Amino acid sequence: MEIIGTDKQEKQRKSKKAMIIIIVILILLLIISIGLFVAISYLKSQEFKFYLNGKVMPNSVATSDIFVYEQDNVYVSLRDIAEIIDYKYYNGGYKQYTEDTNKCYLQGKNEIVTFEKDSKMIYKTPTGEVDYTYFNLDEPIKKINGKLYITSTGLNIACNLQMAHNKDANNITIYTLPYLVNYYNTRYKNASLESSFNNQKALLYGLLVVQNIDNTEKPSNNELRYGIHNLSNEEIVGTKYTSIEFVEGSQEFIVATEEKKVGIITSEGETKVNPQYDALKQIDKDRNLYLATTNGKNGVIERNGKILIYLEYEQIGIDASAFPTNDIKNRYILFNNAIPVKQNGRWGLYNIKGELILPIEFISLGCISKTSSDKTLNNILIIPEIEGIVVCRQYEIESRKLEYYGIYNSKGKEIAPATLEAVYSVVVSGREEYTMIHNGKAYDVIEYATNNVH
Repeated sequence: MEIIGTDKQEKQRKSKKAMIIIIVILILLLIISIGLFVAISYLKSQEFKFYLNGKVMPNSVATSDIFVYEQDNVYVSLRDIAEIIDYKYYNGGYKQYTEDTNKCYLQGKNEIVTFEKDSKMIYKTPTGEVDYTYFNLDEPIKKINGKLYITSTGLNIACNLQMAHNKDANNITIYTLPYLVNYYNTRYKNASLESSFNNQKALLYGLLVVQNIDNTEKPSNNELRYGIHNLSNEEIVGTKYTSIEFVEGSQEFIVATEEKKVGIITSEGETKVNPQYDALKQIDKDRNLYLATTNGKNGVIERNGKILIYLEYEQIGIDASAFPTNDIKNRYILFNNAIPVKQNGRWGLYNIKGELILPIEFISLGCISKTSSDKTLNNILIIPEIEGIVVCRQYEIESRKLEYYGIYNSKGKEIAPATLEAVYSVVVSGREEYTMIHNGKAYDVIEYATNNVH
């Protein structure tokens, strides 16, 4: 006989068992889901991310070969990064008009910077100007997969930005200078950053040019005075100068007083050169030499204010625009030694020790060949292979004034006497060849110098 209620109890037992199984399965699924979520989150956290001005860049950019890793260095493709940071990329050297892929330059709104494969040196020049400032890199420019690459620290200097690589978080962040200017201008109401690109670059070195009036007001220029703070807004130099200009090459400041005299102050607030000149311009970054001007006369002073070349010259440095094919990096110091000076309409050369190495008796430096009907001839001032400098002397023969050219090296030693009718260069198969004319006969300058100068 079947006992009444047994079937019902069995059903309840089975139902309870099924419920327990379902609960166990649900718990296991929950654990698996949490595990998958944690794993996916971890994997996503380990994915490479590229941040520009606080925003994540698309995967198509982040996963490209824009970044290459070698040991502790991150190399950045100049071609690929250019457009991202608002620069334009061009093959060849600046104003050289070639497609040499071993050289390139980036052109920004305010500055142009040039690069060359295997070189640790880059050159920066303000847009529309001819004077370069050079910077030394820790590592040379590399060519990888047919493109030029620079280290992240090199890119910071070259393109005025802040780039950092977080190895643990597997990300790269870049803050451009316009972003930083906006950030600090908003954060500090006494910041003075709108009118000077050079002063904006001071931010990259932890320095802030400030003014004595809130930057949200519109005071007259006569009321404004300028000083220097650090990025914690602590005062380094009080707001007492009528103008302040940051010099990136030395990380110092040219300051002007109410008396319209200028001097130099360091980033620590130390007066290096007392305000006593009408104008100052850095002409050598490593030696920290400055072109100084007073009452229309020019000279050169050293980093401690000591006079290297007395202020008695109407011009120091040459007009590099007259010699475009020479690619003159520093028009004030040729071959890192010779300083051209002009006095009473005559030219000569000093060296970087302040010694006169070529008498001030030449009517010009360089040979202008464009007066010739042959338009393939290039004006020439320097001959790099022999560190030659072309000079022009004037002679008076039978009441006629005749001009003849000579060639001296950067130490003032004669290579060819000033008896040449012309000196010029021509480009042959992409190579520049140098020619001098004597008594109507053409000679190869390099060959002549090799055989005759000892």
